Amino acid sequence: MPTIADTDVIRCTVAPRSPFRLLDLPLLSRLHLAGFRPRKRLSRRLVGKPARRLFRWLLDLGITGHGHFSFSGAAGERRIRFNGRNTQFSALYLPQNLPVYEAETSSLLDALVPADGVFFDIGSNWGWFALLIGGRAGFTGQVHAFEPFPATFADLESVVMQAGLQPRIACHGIALADRDGEATMGISDGMHSGLASLGASTGAKVKMARLDSLGLPAPQVMKIDVEDHELEVLQGATATIDAARPVIVFESWLHPRDPQITLGPLHLLGQRDYRFFYPGWVQQDADCIRGGNDARTDRLALVPLLPAQRFELPRQLNIVAVPAEKLDLLRQRLNAAA
Repeated sequence: MPTIADTDVIRCTVAPRSPFRLLDLPLLSRLHLAGFRPRKRLSRRLVGKPARRLFRWLLDLGITGHGHFSFSGAAGERRIRFNGRNTQFSALYLPQNLPVYEAETSSLLDALVPADGVFFDIGSNWGWFALLIGGRAGFTGQVHAFEPFPATFADLESVVMQAGLQPRIACHGIALADRDGEATMGISDGMHSGLASLGASTGAKVKMARLDSLGLPAPQVMKIDVEDHELEVLQGATATIDAARPVIVFESWLHPRDPQITLGPLHLLGQRDYRFFYPGWVQQDADCIRGGNDARTDRLALVPLLPAQRFELPRQLNIVAVPAEKLDLLRQRLNAAA
């Protein structure tokens, strides 16, 4: 395993961007906004809790509602209709997700996926990252977006179609895993589609497949956000990873009671000579680095991370895994994007 001395903090200047602009919200999304936006204690009790209860009640009744946002891509601006039942569209309206949803990851992917590259968005939901890259001006490559949960996959297909990006974004309604077959997929809290995960006792039946079995083109960049099934995705993609050597951005949660969930992806990639970083923002008034969506700066840093350090860091991180032989290329791409 490498030591911290093997790699330095990588700093670059980025311009987080959002091609999305909210136009109008349906009642369901307004209730979700009221219930889940940050509030002070009294406001949470008097406004937030009642809004969450009403939101949940309307979901259970099967109430639907549609809003609209605009998407500005290479083909111009499109008006997109979206499903208010899918809470992941809160990327467009919850204050904590603004002005750019997951600004660190969005900025990194924007910088790292080349104009003619192949990008795998694994755990795409309705397609924020897929559209961010696939609709980028001058992008001539290919995006493969994977979203197995049926209702959410329908949202993904609808948004991609309305945006006119079918030539650039291929939608796959399958769960990437370590084996081919079927599994049950459910939403743990019954509300938030971003929490949908494999192995639920009840839910929707979904198709599973190993990435290595799909015969897709070699990716330059992969993003994986699959609710603690990152290791299984990687185990089913080892041939692709060994051949293509992509940069991989994956979500990592701490699981003290089952550390293999947390450390498994790091060990699998570390054995393949990957180096690890976590992104943060270099603050303008000091040479310190912090995470969060509220960047207040355009200086992004990638901080070296050893697997042994993972449990000393925040509960949730997006980790950037880079093949050792591509560290110089990573620096070049980030410098070119500045």
